[in-house]
Amino acid sequence: MFKPFLYSLLVSILFFSCEKNALKLPVDPIAGGARVKLIHAAPDTPGIDLYIGTNKFSAFTPTGASTTSSGTPTGLPYTNTFPGSVSGYAIATPGATSLSITAPATTTATSATAIGSLDYTLEDNKYYSVFVAGPGAKPEVFVLNDDFSMATDPTKYYVRFVNLTPGVNYDVALVTSSTTATVLAPNIAYKGATNFIPVDAATSPSFVLRQPGSATNLGPAVSFTSNIVGRVITVYTRGVAGRTGAAAPGISIYANR
Repeated sequence: MFKPFLYSLLVSILFFSCEKNALKLPVDPIAGGARVKLIHAAPDTPGIDLYIGTNKFSAFTPTGASTTSSGTPTGLPYTNTFPGSVSGYAIATPGATSLSITAPATTTATSATAIGSLDYTLEDNKYYSVFVAGPGAKPEVFVLNDDFSMATDPTKYYVRFVNLTPGVNYDVALVTSSTTATVLAPNIAYKGATNFIPVDAATSPSFVLRQPGSATNLGPAVSFTSNIVGRVITVYTRGVAGRTGAAAPGISIYANR
């Protein structure tokens, strides 16, 4: 049901299966502002842009841009984040504002298409994940406060689980041996999220998704090595139950710290 992925965090490796992408750990030296990350988890929605107030937050090089052509506008693709999963957060001005999601203008559309919006108050020196999730042309926009202030034990790493697969609840179990599995996050509903959970990295544990109350794993495990101690990571499900292809349920990941 779930496609395997492999990610690396600099020298830290997270084993999904045989596909890999590099995840560099972010450095956040700026002293002020709200920190914001955009996550595109809506399978039926094309590339998206995020506006905070009237200012465009996400930015990408247009397709086909050259010295003689401005190219075609490009939005954030499905299953991607901005800044990228290899980066930290972008800085936004704190205060009450609107978070607006649009599909950029194209060669056949002269203006951007409104997809969804949310009024929200961004606070100074706080971290936020802005999720776009759900099926159809009008997905939902919601925000999580990424509070990892308690992630202080240098002998552990911290993982948050977010369910962005509509209509399906999941258990997330920690597997430490072929016979031992402990449910860390039971019955996570759509748009549900755990806190950042401390995990002892010395055992190189694995995480699996299950139907609530079931001992049967759904897809491959997500395995972390002991080299990611002190890190803070979000693992999220996306896609639509029963779909195939690109919209099939799957697992993605990004680094918070």
